[in-house]
Amino acid sequence: MNRTIFVLCVLGTTLCVLSSCATAPHPSAGSPGSELPADVTMNKDAGRGNWLFVTLRLESGEALPFFVDTGTSVTLFDKSLEPKLGKRLGTGTFRNFSTKSKIGIYAAPKLYLGSTRLTTSRHVYSGDLKQLSRKAGRPVMGILGMDCLRHYCIQLDFEAGEMRFLDPDHIDAAGLGTALPLTFSFPMCLPFIHHSSLTGGKGISLLVDTGYDVDGALALGPFRRETRKQRPGEEGNAVREDPEYAWFPNCVWNGETYTHLLIGKGKNLIGLRFLSRHLVTFDFPNRKMYLKRASTGPLVGDRFVKAEAAVKSAAESAVEFLKRLKENGQLPGWSKHDEGAIRETVRFNWYKVYPESAALDAQKNGDSSIYHYTLSRVSEGSPWKLERAWRTDPNGRTIEEYPVP
Repeated sequence: MNRTIFVLCVLGTTLCVLSSCATAPHPSAGSPGSELPADVTMNKDAGRGNWLFVTLRLESGEALPFFVDTGTSVTLFDKSLEPKLGKRLGTGTFRNFSTKSKIGIYAAPKLYLGSTRLTTSRHVYSGDLKQLSRKAGRPVMGILGMDCLRHYCIQLDFEAGEMRFLDPDHIDAAGLGTALPLTFSFPMCLPFIHHSSLTGGKGISLLVDTGYDVDGALALGPFRRETRKQRPGEEGNAVREDPEYAWFPNCVWNGETYTHLLIGKGKNLIGLRFLSRHLVTFDFPNRKMYLKRASTGPLVGDRFVKAEAAVKSAAESAVEFLKRLKENGQLPGWSKHDEGAIRETVRFNWYKVYPESAALDAQKNGDSSIYHYTLSRVSEGSPWKLERAWRTDPNGRTIEEYPVP
């Protein structure tokens, strides 16, 4: 669920690192991008809980796995490749939602997809991609961003498992589905559509982001409103934490019905999991995106569907564990005779199929306090262990910490 936005602060030199996307022309004859790359076979888990990967090649012939990210404005290399990028020209800041990290700035090397040299900007960047590799479950040596992608008309056919490069002057728009005009942010050159969010409402600027691997995201305010609709009676609970992601059973978007959506919070965008339900054609040179729905629900083999089932099972077993502690008079803060409810919520890592930790809340009848419990386990099927127990007032202030058995 990566989200990558760049803020660049060049040190020691002055560089025009982000070119204007006011025109965003496709490559002219004779430029490296005038020859279109051959079709690319998609990785099988693209749009099913992982990013879309392509294998790029340096002039030396070294093959490097990059993922395709329309939500990143530049091309980024893993910092382990810095010795092959030549002299560092400056540094900047890589912003991933609320986190920041330092990046290096280098002159762009020749970069090939198959035998075709890609068009990029004059500069590329380097950063630590270890965390992205852990999330992907495979090495990530780079991110292919909009400085390259904006020069091409790219079609993503998830049914056929192919990524195609089309001639933007000779595409058959009639068979590509709904045409949505693209606008590009300045100076980041990121693609947006003006449309309602996946949960409805008025038209807003939605980032089209293949680097966000769930269906989409909402700004914090709309996210809270929509998730609370799914938790009736909890609007007044000030201590309840917002989840990072929430399941939505269905939505109607652009006149089409979609089911089983996973939506995060932070920005207004549509992500790869939603795009993968369509034949997608990014005609960046002509500033259009075409969507032709191919699937109502997520694709077969979707990792998050598997994770959801595991989380439901984990939530049930975690609640049963706390209930057994209560029945035995071992639940901190409760006697076996107290009545109340345990909220069946489990916070977990979406990138692990089987949750290994849980956080649950409980409330006694007639008591405004909220009782909080965090649990852990070694693996699926292993017993839960109570790690921490404490009580807060309705405003979230800690009243008491309890020893755990």
